Amino acid sequence: MQSGPRNIITRVQDTYVSSTDARDHSAGAVLHIGTPDNGTTKYRSYLQFDVSKLRGASIKSAKLRLYDSYTGSCDGWWMYVDPVASSWNQSTLTWANKPGVTAGYQASANFGIGHPNCPDVPNRTDPDQSNGLRRIDVTSMVNAWAQGTLPNYGMQLSAGELDSKAYKDFCSMNPDSADYACNIAYYAPTLEVEFNPGATAVMAGDNYAVDYKGYPATSPTLEFYDTTNPSVWPASGPYQRWLPDAYHSVLDPSLVSGTSTVPGGTFGGGTEFKLRPLGAYSSTGALSSRLMVMGDGNSGFVGVIPFPALSGYRWAINVGEGVDLHGVELLPNGSVAVAEVATASVRLYTKAQGAPGNSPSAWQTPYDSQPLPGAHQVLWDDTTNSLWAIGNTELVRYTLTADGKLHREDKAYALPSNGTSPAYGHDIAPVYGDPDRLWVTANAGVVQFSKSGQSSCYTSSRWPTTAELGPDAAHWCTDYPNEPQINRYSLVKSAGNDPATGRVVTICIQRDPNKTDNCHAKVGTEYWRGWTTPVMDFVDASGRKSYAWDDMAAYYRARWLVPSYT
Repeated sequence: MQSGPRNIITRVQDTYVSSTDARDHSAGAVLHIGTPDNGTTKYRSYLQFDVSKLRGASIKSAKLRLYDSYTGSCDGWWMYVDPVASSWNQSTLTWANKPGVTAGYQASANFGIGHPNCPDVPNRTDPDQSNGLRRIDVTSMVNAWAQGTLPNYGMQLSAGELDSKAYKDFCSMNPDSADYACNIAYYAPTLEVEFNPGATAVMAGDNYAVDYKGYPATSPTLEFYDTTNPSVWPASGPYQRWLPDAYHSVLDPSLVSGTSTVPGGTFGGGTEFKLRPLGAYSSTGALSSRLMVMGDGNSGFVGVIPFPALSGYRWAINVGEGVDLHGVELLPNGSVAVAEVATASVRLYTKAQGAPGNSPSAWQTPYDSQPLPGAHQVLWDDTTNSLWAIGNTELVRYTLTADGKLHREDKAYALPSNGTSPAYGHDIAPVYGDPDRLWVTANAGVVQFSKSGQSSCYTSSRWPTTAELGPDAAHWCTDYPNEPQINRYSLVKSAGNDPATGRVVTICIQRDPNKTDNCHAKVGTEYWRGWTTPVMDFVDASGRKSYAWDDMAAYYRARWLVPSYT
């Protein structure tokens, strides 16, 4: 789902024209259609998007998202969307020179919101749930643009021009902080395009501020990629980018910068990120059927973000830059667990602590904390209703007490050693398709963990060797497909499989000068280049292949967009 103006679709221009004046209305925050005075004054509005990157795309549906900030009647009189038949300029367009429309592609909708008898209620922290949002099906029009059978001169919005009951106001592409409703970017006119099913997408936090030639231009961001053909990434780039800023309706600066007591920092693209079911967070938003939990070690930001809306948040706090956040997880009860290296602990924050509108005092003290040296990752397991966590030397499991705190189970699993050194665990992830297994990555490499330990699953391996398996040897598995390629290197930051194809995406940074076969060489001189790489590696039966969209990108982890715990 392309839910906003990113790499694929960009907003170009919009304005409205009036039958009673010829002024330039392109800078206004509001668009008008219909008549507010029973035909004396008539309005039409015009929008244009750049959809050139949709050329040839297989489109399932396309909707025009608008925010209706005023209506002449709650009864919901009809409005219309037509493709414009010739070029126009927002600064010079008037009623007298307005273009015609092309017949055969008209879309229509019957709604009304924003009247005193049916007021709109904007939601600044979770805008996809605002009742003023309306969506109009424009699939035939956008498909014609994408296939090249219809020139793209934009859209005309219109309504009945004789009766003021049909009159409507919409937010424009120019949010105004002084406007009651039209003050955030999510309410600007947007094309939402859903593509026919293809390859599972991946997301990765990019710590390098790549010049994107789009929004955001030069900021570290969380990036989303189509994996159908990663070889085109240098030309296509990510299809969407996200960061917790005002554009994405994260309006409280303390959520990123922290406070004097718990200082944050600048957003670094995201250290950990997962898609999750709604769980304790109900939703009425059309683009909020899933949630993304993410944490950023550079800034200390931790948030639960509506997905695929990627605007606003259901829950957010700042744990501080100094705790060295490495992992986060959303629990079904709405709490969020955080793995912190500097505090050597797994910390728990309740749903109430991160509620929108809270002051920093609400989340500066965790609800619960459990010691774990080298805490790097946390993962909820819905098959055992427990939370797994990995540290320097062990994999541990916590259950929840009656009051929602963490109880460490007696049994902890020793990670296989790395020769005479500890393994230093980095990541745990579900093995999709096998609820008994987890992916485990470490300084030493990649291995799978069997929760039950009841079946023989070890075969010869680069790591762990039989001498390195340790006391919990029955739980460490190397019998998974393509193990020699997946476990080819050390210093593996993440690994996970696509449930649809079995393909594995992994991030590694092995750069051993004593070896001729290494992961991608270090680029750049920034300190964080030591634990990031510009490439994602994909492994399947055909082998291991590395892909990058920019030579200076900086990834620490990559995740498949799969909204499932196991």
